[in-house]
Amino acid sequence: MPFELEALIGHIYLANGKPIKTTPPGALCEVAPRKAARGREADTFFALVVPSGPHAPVTFYEQMALMAAERYFSTSGSVTSALRDVLNTLNNNLFEHNASGRRPYEASLICAVLRDQDLYLARVGACAALLRHNASTQCLPDDIHDDEALFLPPLGVRPIPEVQMRRLSVDAGSRLILADSAIAEAPKDKLEQLFAAPTLGEVIDDLRLLLVGSAQALVAEFVLPEAPVPMPVVEGESSKAISAELAAKDRSTTQPTAPVTATAAASPPARKPRRNPISALRRAILSGLAGIVGGLFNAIGGLMGKLFARPVDQPRVRYSAAFLTTVVFLLPLLVVGGVIVSWAVGIGETRFEECVRQALSAAQLARSIDSANPQGVLQTWEATLLKVDECDALRPGDLTLASLRREGLEVSDRLNNIQRRQALLLTSLPGATISRLVLQGLDLYAFDSANRLAYRLTLGSDGLSLASNQPLVNMRRGATVDGLTVGEVIGIAYDDQFNSIVALDTSGVLVRCPPRFIMECDAQRVLGAETWRTPISLSIWQGNLYVLDIGANQLWRYQPAGGSYSSGPQEYFNRDIRPNLASAVDFAISTAGNTRGSVYILYREGIISRHFGGEQQPFSFAGFPDALALNLATVDSFYLNDSPIDTAFYITSRKTRTLYETSIAGSFIASYRITDESLFELLSDITADPARGILYVASGNSIFSVRKGG
Repeated sequence: MPFELEALIGHIYLANGKPIKTTPPGALCEVAPRKAARGREADTFFALVVPSGPHAPVTFYEQMALMAAERYFSTSGSVTSALRDVLNTLNNNLFEHNASGRRPYEASLICAVLRDQDLYLARVGACAALLRHNASTQCLPDDIHDDEALFLPPLGVRPIPEVQMRRLSVDAGSRLILADSAIAEAPKDKLEQLFAAPTLGEVIDDLRLLLVGSAQALVAEFVLPEAPVPMPVVEGESSKAISAELAAKDRSTTQPTAPVTATAAASPPARKPRRNPISALRRAILSGLAGIVGGLFNAIGGLMGKLFARPVDQPRVRYSAAFLTTVVFLLPLLVVGGVIVSWAVGIGETRFEECVRQALSAAQLARSIDSANPQGVLQTWEATLLKVDECDALRPGDLTLASLRREGLEVSDRLNNIQRRQALLLTSLPGATISRLVLQGLDLYAFDSANRLAYRLTLGSDGLSLASNQPLVNMRRGATVDGLTVGEVIGIAYDDQFNSIVALDTSGVLVRCPPRFIMECDAQRVLGAETWRTPISLSIWQGNLYVLDIGANQLWRYQPAGGSYSSGPQEYFNRDIRPNLASAVDFAISTAGNTRGSVYILYREGIISRHFGGEQQPFSFAGFPDALALNLATVDSFYLNDSPIDTAFYITSRKTRTLYETSIAGSFIASYRITDESLFELLSDITADPARGILYVASGNSIFSVRKGG
């Protein structure tokens, strides 16, 4: 069972060869915060952001490192996909900023994630990592002294960053260096020697002597939690606590060139409880109230005793000790409890009423802004909607708040060119995660990527109802067809030439089923599947099978011979300059007009690249409202509808819960959101029926129909 490791951290910060007594502004080591995404609870994140191009203010590099950590710990999925998302997001923000004509910013970034005994590395720009493990040194890039390998384009200069990643193993005693390009000036044999130093402090001292000019580095040693540390260290703290202090002060260290801290997932030292002034005030008020009530009861008791004095000769009534004890303790508790409940209810009502008053005031201000200033109107209504959400949390279902929300959304939708539609539920598949929809006539095929299983849904004649729902048992993980066992299915596609639905798994098993005889399927194994690295999608065009492999940075093409694919794959991109497919999420091939045979690839950053014969062709989006620009969203899938009735792209964005429609040339046509946006929280794919004007949308385990015309 893997044991938990902690990290001892040190830094080097040199300016013209002189040490600076602060941590490099872009250096960060972060343990998982309390509300980290699922699966991130035991991860440790390291980052080093270094200047590239014109120098920016120190806070720029600090904020970049903090944003990287926060983005990583808030993103679910695998470590590698999360690291890639971090780098793509930061690059997209910088590229958009630089394209606006403002002062350009660039930066190189190298980051690492420690999970159990695995260390994941990712870098963009001129930076490097060195890991000493089991008496051997491994580097990213492989040769840090090769300028061509070391100097990648930095963040902010390309729409899609060039990312290098690697997964390595570590154990107690492994040492890691994250550094800028100055590390390449150190001789290779000297770098090997410094790792053998007895302590981390000596490693840092030796490395500082090897670096010349200006340099930044983060040095770490992985140790067991119970291992003794030969130098004083302090417990690491979350960036949540320090991000608010960035502008006020720099983090200082106790050693000039080797500040060392321990940042690990171990429990922090016990702290003395801090007094809460509000709680103390409440206790004082309640205590005073209890005293007043007790005095009042004493006075009432004395008065009643005088008014209803017992005759002298009347025998004294005696009560049991248990009864008197109960009365003495229970009565004050009931009184104080009643006071607390009344006070709490009163405060809740007061807060809610005050919140509603502020929301109404904000709405009144939004209504008063001149319509000639649409940006001001939009921003004010957005602030109003935020206040409405805050009030609704105090008392859900208030009619006044519901009215304000409707009004605000109507104004926002009109200014942002958003069309609201109703979503009708077609079906929900228990335990499924629907990632692909394929429409053929009245047959809607759905692929469940969680269970690696395909379904055929037969639609009613109106396209809005469901006649039947049938799992395709031959298109599932573990099925056996023609003696071949189906493995991890990549996805599904429709083959127009053979009029059949097909599924493909990662080992190259291709299953084909005709719709009229859906249980009579055949299977074959395509050649060359062992060369695939990360296949994510498939398509069939004119009988040719295409497989998008983002790991191999290639689109594989198989040509049929006699109804089977008996030859190996061809490389669609066989030129010297190839697209970077690392962040590609989907692809489609046009079958109509002057774009026939063009391959369109969609990237998570909201970009589409067009290719013909392996060569890239011009393509760009145009006419989008500012608030709906695709480069501000994260997109997840698209559908190319090249029917002459309605030629268009339909693009999904789970982040904004929006459906986009553009022309095949990239011009904005419309954007759609549904009334209850929570239904699109897990938005994943889309297809369209142009004849009926219906969109079919997958979200989580559900499939919805949305009328374009409302």
